[in-house]
Formats: sequence, C-alpha cells, structure tokens
Amino acid sequence: MNARVGYPVPEFELPCADARDENRRSIRLRDHAGCWLALMFYPRDFSFVCPTELTSFSARCLDFAHRNCDLLGVSVDTVALHWEWLQTPPAEGGLGPMQFPLASDPDGHVCRDYGVWVQEKQVAMRGLFLIDPDGVLQYKVIHNLNVGRSPDEVLRVLDALQTGGLCAASWTRADGTIDPERALQPGRILGHYRIRHHLGGGTFGTVFAAWDLRLERMAALKVLKRNVLESRDAILAEARAAARVDHPHVCTVYSVSEQDGLPLIAMQYLEGRTLAALIEQGLSRDDADVLARQIAMGLAAAHAQHVVHGDLKPANVIVGHDGHASILDFGLAGQLQMPADTRDQVSEQRATVAASDDSAIEPDLDETLDHPSSDATGPCGVTGTPAYMSPEQAAGRCPTAASDVFIFGLIWYEMLTGRSALSADSVARLLRRLRTEDIGSTLVDDIPVADRPLLVEMLHRDPDRRPSMEQVLDRLPGLDAAVVRG
Repeated sequence: MNARVGYPVPEFELPCADARDENRRSIRLRDHAGCWLALMFYPRDFSFVCPTELTSFSARCLDFAHRNCDLLGVSVDTVALHWEWLQTPPAEGGLGPMQFPLASDPDGHVCRDYGVWVQEKQVAMRGLFLIDPDGVLQYKVIHNLNVGRSPDEVLRVLDALQTGGLCAASWTRADGTIDPERALQPGRILGHYRIRHHLGGGTFGTVFAAWDLRLERMAALKVLKRNVLESRDAILAEARAAARVDHPHVCTVYSVSEQDGLPLIAMQYLEGRTLAALIEQGLSRDDADVLARQIAMGLAAAHAQHVVHGDLKPANVIVGHDGHASILDFGLAGQLQMPADTRDQVSEQRATVAASDDSAIEPDLDETLDHPSSDATGPCGVTGTPAYMSPEQAAGRCPTAASDVFIFGLIWYEMLTGRSALSADSVARLLRRLRTEDIGSTLVDDIPVADRPLLVEMLHRDPDRRPSMEQVLDRLPGLDAAVVRG
C-alpha cells in the first residue's frame, strides 16, 4: 500500500541505530503516537548529498521538538553501516552524533509501502512525510536523489499544518491564515460546489445557494461558523442522523463533509417562503390546517427514526409555491441517539443550568441559543430558540420528541392566531416563564373551542403527559391531500 495524504499511514517496525541510546534496537511508527513525525527516506549512507541534509535536520532537532515533532531517517543500509556512519567524523564523510535515529529497511518493504522505492537502483528516493499525532499523513514530497531537503521549509510547512487553517503561498508564522468564511463570495468553489448567492445565516452557520458541479443541480450549503467549531462534532453527528429521515415534508440532507477546513452540510435546495413570512402575511384557517398536518407528518417521520429537531420554528419551515411545506435545519437533532439511561442522567445533571445563569443569556428571543453546561458529560444546556422552546429545554435538559410536540403546539397557536405564543421583555424572563408557568392555560382562550383540548395536551409542562406526534397527527383537523393555495 502507498501512503496517501489524509489517510492513516502504514505501520512499520524496523531495526535502527540511535546515537542517543546505544541499547535501542528497533523503532515503530506507534512509538510516535501522540506527536508529529517527520519521516525522511534517503538513498544511501556515505553518499554525497545525504550527510548535508541529515546533519542540517539534526542541528534543528530542538526546533522540531518545540513543535512536538520527532525525526526519523530511513534507508536500505544495515544497522551496522548506520553505526559506522554515525561514528565516522564528518571530515571523513561521516555524520558524527545525530539527534534522531536512523532505521534500516534493507529489503525495501517500508519504502514500497510509502511509495519511494526505486526498483532498478534498489534504494529509496528522497521522500519526506509529515504524519500527525493520530497517525494520519498530512504532507508528503518525493523527489530525485540529487537534491537535498531544507529543514527550514519543512518547519514552515509543519507550522502551517499545525494552525489548522488555510495558509497562502510563502506563508510564515508571522502571517495570518485565510478566513474561508469571509472568502465565500459568489463564484467561489468549495469542494465540488460553486457558490451562487447567500441565503441566510444563524447561530451555527451560514447558508448558501450553490451549484453541484458533479451532479449538476442546485443545493443549499450550510457552512458551520468557525467560532462554533467546538460544537462541530455534535452538529455534524446530528446532521448525519437527520440524513436518515426520508420524507416529503423534511428537507433532504445530501451529505455531511469537510472542505477546506470548514464543516459543510449539503441539503436539498428549496424555493419558497418561510412559514414565518406566511404567518406575518396572514393564514386562512384552511391553509393553517393543511400546513400544520404537513409539518406534523414530517416530525412524526423523524421521530420514527429516533431523530429530534430541537429547534423547530416558523423560520425553519419552507413552503414552496405549490403549498408544499418542508422542515429545515435539524440543527439540534440526535439527542434520542443516547441510551435512555444516559440521556436521563445527563438531563438530571444539567437541569439547573439556566436557573443558575439567566443573566448571562441575553440574545434575541428568535435567535438560536447554544449555551452548554460547564459539565462536559453530555450535549445539553440551554439549546434552542427561546420563543420556541419547551420547559425542559429552558431548564437545561436535553430536547426529546416530547419537546418537539410542545414547540409544535406553540407554532400551531401562532398559525391560528397570527401572534407569537410566548413573549417577554428579555430571554431570562421568557425562560423563567417556561420553567414556572402553565403556558397552555394562558393560550387556549384565543383559539377555537374544538382545538383547545389538543393544544392543552401538547403544551403540558410534563413531557410524559404530552401526546406523541403520531397521536397529534391523528387529531389535527384538515385533509392530508390538501395544499396551500396562493
């Protein structure tokens, strides 16, 4: 196998000579786990160019050590010849004491694995490989035998790799990295997508309309913001969970990947208006019934796949020109993936997060919160949009399917009345209302008598007392086949 950039490198174990430890007999790749490794293949001991480059790297060994990087040289020469070379003075063609070991690969097996073997000469080309602490190859360069390598250039590349960012040509440690978020302009290509225009943004990311160069179709790209990269793994895992949901009223997630250092979620491109805009314009009762059933069907399908939305709101529902509703942005999905006992334990540990720190949370009521607990045992804390949040989320517990039911109740009320179900002059007061008040009892007088029992049940403070989304769907008014006109 050949070592490939972006993939784990082949394991090896080779005999070696180490001037720092004469008792050392062998060296393995896994000896360097947890640190970087600069692996240098060279053709022969006692050659012309090799002493100049190996001694120059040895002289910079401390510079590599400051970057948590080990050095290792490999050739086809025997260990005995390595020792002879190390013990020969430089004036006589030797190396003298070296600050890193030289390994022996006499049959060229490791050279072949790393793609540097020259069959006709039975030696290795000059190959340099930078391997990260996880054993993944991040950089390689292979060239002819007559040109030596520069430690300054290798250190520059190592510095650039360790930034984790995008580094321009001739980059140095004094330079900043390219900000890909700010560089995402129309026409820019990210992976195999070409940016067309900006669609919107939120707490976790920015959404662009883009053309898929491979499949030749439009897509919506959600690019996660770099200032929330600590939440990246959880968000990407949740997006992958949402990708399992295949339903006409749920926006399809095409892929979850990373391009140019940016986590990227590619989704179905939908044209239309948000439910928030339609509510502001005013919905007829028939249209409200139709859209409510469509949203409920999408949520029921997600819950059947053990996927929770967690941040449902009118802005996260797109209604096409044909009246077809699609739920977007399962941004906090995946909480049901935890075992029930673990989820309950996490919820108990985080139940007092919001109560202890209301004053620290003052964004807009319609802005998604990501206010995790300092306890790192689970992905909870105050998460969601305050104006569309369940009591358990306001108390710092993990969102569940029952949380989606509560939030759907708030949205259904707004669709029927044209008014937001929850209001307050600050996020802290709104969260306190959710934790202490019986929200359902304050809203039922505003809607038709026939709808009140279902709304009260959906807005029950106890999640266990709420109906499932399937049960809600069975009791909602309207016909499945109806569509919104206009």
